[in-house]
Amino acid sequence: MIEWFKNLRIEWQIAIFGAAVTAALAVIGGIIKLIRKKKDPPTTQTKIRQKGPCNTAAVIEGDKNIVAGRNVKTGIDGDSALDTLVKVSKEAGQSENEIKHLQERNTELKETIRQLEEQLSQPQIIADTGRQQVPQPTQQAKDLAAQIEDDAGPYALALKAIAVGNTKQAGELLDKTQKLLDKVQEQKDRAQAKIYMARMQNTSYAGRPQDALQYCDKLTTLAGNDSLIMNKMAVVYYENAKYKEAEPLMRRALKIDEASLGKDHPKVAIHLNNLAALYQDTNR
Repeated sequence: MIEWFKNLRIEWQIAIFGAAVTAALAVIGGIIKLIRKKKDPPTTQTKIRQKGPCNTAAVIEGDKNIVAGRNVKTGIDGDSALDTLVKVSKEAGQSENEIKHLQERNTELKETIRQLEEQLSQPQIIADTGRQQVPQPTQQAKDLAAQIEDDAGPYALALKAIAVGNTKQAGELLDKTQKLLDKVQEQKDRAQAKIYMARMQNTSYAGRPQDALQYCDKLTTLAGNDSLIMNKMAVVYYENAKYKEAEPLMRRALKIDEASLGKDHPKVAIHLNNLAALYQDTNR
């Protein structure tokens, strides 16, 4: 092999030698990288990212990019969002001063909204060039509106739009705010229903069925199409011999679960059992 190499022309010897050296260096470099990769454990970087003046935070863990943040300026009440943001900020290593700044900004925004609400409720009458006098926001309202940034929540922006005379935009923003509020109210109603249910169960299991009746009245507007709530209310009425109130609830709960679960489901059997007991006690 060596003799073959010696017999080659000088330009071929240089070319072959250069290629061999390049290949060897590439192999050595690859081995070094592999060794370093094994020695150095993967690092997980956790940091906070804030986007603009709206104080939106996100936790970034390594290459996962896990976003866990809330906008403080949600509109009517930013306390819940602020609590989430503070938690995320602490987990991400934000300093106490930075977290305090978030809390102060939220307090400032709430106070600005409160003052703007007050000013908008006291319009000033300005003579129109036409036939009627049109109420207008005060100058103080306009000054306060200027302090609300464009990335604030829909309620705050709706007040700002009212103050600057953009009534169409204000209506759209209030519609958006109403949807958010309805969603919050729906969640609150579900939670309240669970509390009333637990109170009913507590009094019933304590042998005080009459005390449970008060919660039936409270649950009437919260039951919706929840067959579980209807069934519990029906049982409480049954325990108090209020059969006229119990029967329609039992029938409705039975119909709902038959439609959604099928006639052979154990929950349906419970409804049938309760309805049968009611028929027996009313001599039917």
